[in-house]
Amino acid sequence: MPDSRSVAEDFNAYLTDNVGADPYPAFRRMREEAPVVWAEPLQAWVLTRWDDITAMLEDTENFGALMNRPGTSSIFGRAILQMSGDEHRRKDAILAKRLRGPRYLGSTIEEIVSGLVHEYGDELPVAPEVADLRTGLTEPVPLGAIAELMDMGAASNFRNWYNDIVAAGTSNFAQDPVVHAKGETARDELYDFVTPSIEERRGCPGDELLSDLCSMEYEGERLSDDEVRSFTAFLLSAGIETTDRALANLVKHLILQPEQWQRLKDDPSLASSAATEILRFRPPVQAIVRMTKQDMEVSGTVIPAENKLMGFIASANHDPDRFDNPGEFDVGRFEGAERPNYTPIGPVRAFGAGPHTCTGSLLAKLEMERTLEYLVERFDHLEFADDVPPDTGIVLRSPETLDVVLHPAA
Repeated sequence: MPDSRSVAEDFNAYLTDNVGADPYPAFRRMREEAPVVWAEPLQAWVLTRWDDITAMLEDTENFGALMNRPGTSSIFGRAILQMSGDEHRRKDAILAKRLRGPRYLGSTIEEIVSGLVHEYGDELPVAPEVADLRTGLTEPVPLGAIAELMDMGAASNFRNWYNDIVAAGTSNFAQDPVVHAKGETARDELYDFVTPSIEERRGCPGDELLSDLCSMEYEGERLSDDEVRSFTAFLLSAGIETTDRALANLVKHLILQPEQWQRLKDDPSLASSAATEILRFRPPVQAIVRMTKQDMEVSGTVIPAENKLMGFIASANHDPDRFDNPGEFDVGRFEGAERPNYTPIGPVRAFGAGPHTCTGSLLAKLEMERTLEYLVERFDHLEFADDVPPDTGIVLRSPETLDVVLHPAA
C-alpha cells in the first residue's frame, strides 16, 4: 500500500528508528516531492537534491559554518572548518602540502599506509576463527597513519579519544549533554597529551605535520597553542572516520554482492573505482552542516538567516539527475575517472565541495585502496560470521562492528 505519511513524517520516522533502516526510499521521496524539509528532531532544514547541496557547499557568501552549538564540529575548537576566505586558503595550503603533495603521497605516506595495512592485516585471524575488521583493520590503519604523520607516538587512548570526540560532534544532533561532556573530556585529555609536543616543536621543529602546524604563520603570527590543539583534535578525528567507516561499508557490500567481489579478484585494478563507488553508494558521512548567512530561497522554500541546514550528501549521491542507475552498486562505475571525486570538481559529494572540500581526501583514497588491494590479494572470499551487521547513525553511518570469516586464497 502507498505510504500515507507526509514526506516529513516519513523522514522523521527514519531519524527515530534508524538502526538497520534504509533511508534511501525516504531520500528519493524527498528529492521528488519536498527537496527542502524542516526536520524538528534535527532542528534543521534538510536538503536532499544534488544541485541544492552543491550550491550550499560552494556558495560561501550565503552559507557558512555553524559554530558554538551542540551537534556541530565546534567540539574541536576553531579549526579549518570554521575558517573562511584568505585565512582558510592559506592555512589549508599548509595541510595540503603534507596531505596532498606528490612528494609525500608517493613516498612517505605510501610507505606508512602500506606498512600499516600489512602490519594489522597479517594479524587478522582467518577461517574458522572470526575477525572483527573494524577494530582489527579499518580503524587502526587510518588512526596509525595520522598519528605517524603528526609524530604523536602511539598513545593508548587515541582510539577512545577519537570515538568520544566524534560522538560529541556532528553525530550528537540530539544534543545529549552526557555525550557532549564525555567528548569534551576526551578532547581535553588529547590536548593535555599533545601540549608537551607542541612546546617541543616550537623550539625544534621536525619534518612532520605537527611541526608544520607549530611553524605556520598567518598575517605575521604563528598559530596559538589553542589553535594547534584544535587542529590536532580535528585531524585525528577527520583523518580516521571517513576511511574507517567507508571501508566497513565497502566490505559489507562486497560480501552482500559476491559478484562484485569476484570482479575485483579478476581485476584488482578496479580497487580505486570500488573505493570511489562506496563513497557514492554508502558515504560514511551522510550529511554536512551549514548555516544561512541571510534569508535564502532553496528549491522554492525561503530559509531565514542564521538557520541550520543539513545537506544529506547520501541523498545527493543517489540523485538520478546526476548519476545513472544510482541504486546500483558497481565497482567499475568510476574506472579511469576516480581522482576528480577527491577534488572539488568531481560529482561524488562524500568529501564535500567548494573551498572546504576535504584536504585529506587523497590520504583516505590511498588508505582505502591499499586496504582493499590487500584483502583481495590475500583472501579468496569473506563471509559474515553471523547476521548481516546493521548500519547505524544519522550523520556518520556504517556498521558498528564487522565480524567476518576470512578465507585465505590458495
